[in-house]
Amino acid sequence: MLTPELLHYLSIGILIGLGSIGAGIGQGIAAFSSVGSMARQPAGNDPIFRSMVIGLAFIESGAIFALVITLLLLFTVLPQITFAIAIAELGISLAVGIAALSISIASSFAVRATAVSISRQPFFAQKIITLMLLAQSIIEAPVVFAFVVALIIKMNLTEATTLFEGLKFLAASCCIALGCVGPSFGQAIFANSSCKAVGLNKDVYNKIFTFSIINEAVIETPLIFSLLISIMLIFLPIPFKTPLSSTIGFLVSAFAVGIGSFGTAVSAGYVGSRSCNQLALNPENYSFLFRSTILAQAFIESSVIYCLIIALFLITKRF
Repeated sequence: MLTPELLHYLSIGILIGLGSIGAGIGQGIAAFSSVGSMARQPAGNDPIFRSMVIGLAFIESGAIFALVITLLLLFTVLPQITFAIAIAELGISLAVGIAALSISIASSFAVRATAVSISRQPFFAQKIITLMLLAQSIIEAPVVFAFVVALIIKMNLTEATTLFEGLKFLAASCCIALGCVGPSFGQAIFANSSCKAVGLNKDVYNKIFTFSIINEAVIETPLIFSLLISIMLIFLPIPFKTPLSSTIGFLVSAFAVGIGSFGTAVSAGYVGSRSCNQLALNPENYSFLFRSTILAQAFIESSVIYCLIIALFLITKRF
């Protein structure tokens, strides 16, 4: 029989489980590639080892965020756990757990590509590691946003929380959880190519670095939209006269933006990835490739903007 207490502890298990799975897989991918690159290029052993250690620390951060929220749920329990509170806590666990899983695996792609590039350009290792740090820092954004949303929801939970409010908090959590997946893997696809491109042609480093900052910001845009909807869902009150229909509207809007962000972010990552490959081969075409990539990504971004418009309509039409 499903009870509030069972759902509460199940949420705790899901959260730390998802965070640990992501960290384990991500660190395995990163270490496997780094060790292989050391074997291929002994001259790059030290910088490859250094990049691996730094990369593993970034990958571990997802599990650390999951652990913090797990401890928060475990040791700050309200005197009485209701189904409304348990449902909201399930949302918190999905938000942080899925975000941690996504960013840990995504971050490993940057480490893998960095190890390969250093094995090709061992005397250019520091620059390649700097590019990896840029990529991994931006890849961390989804779990940071999910962590913030989880804290806000946790702070707003009381014994007076109604079932409709619990479902509203679940909707906010699902929005940021789903919104993390696409940008994480879009960033992984792009970071993999940008770090490899420098290994193919170290002379394009400055162009790739600038190109990376802009492209990674574009790929991250759907995540910002998901965060916006999540925050709005948390703080918008449920209309007294239409609680059921409003809550359904909240859930639909959350899934619309969360799911809509996946294709947009991944597609933007693929476009940027191909441009990085071409920059390494034809650096003289930088201006043309830059303009073409940004134009293509602008059209791609319109898809999630349509989802955002519908979501805003659904959550505000009764106010």
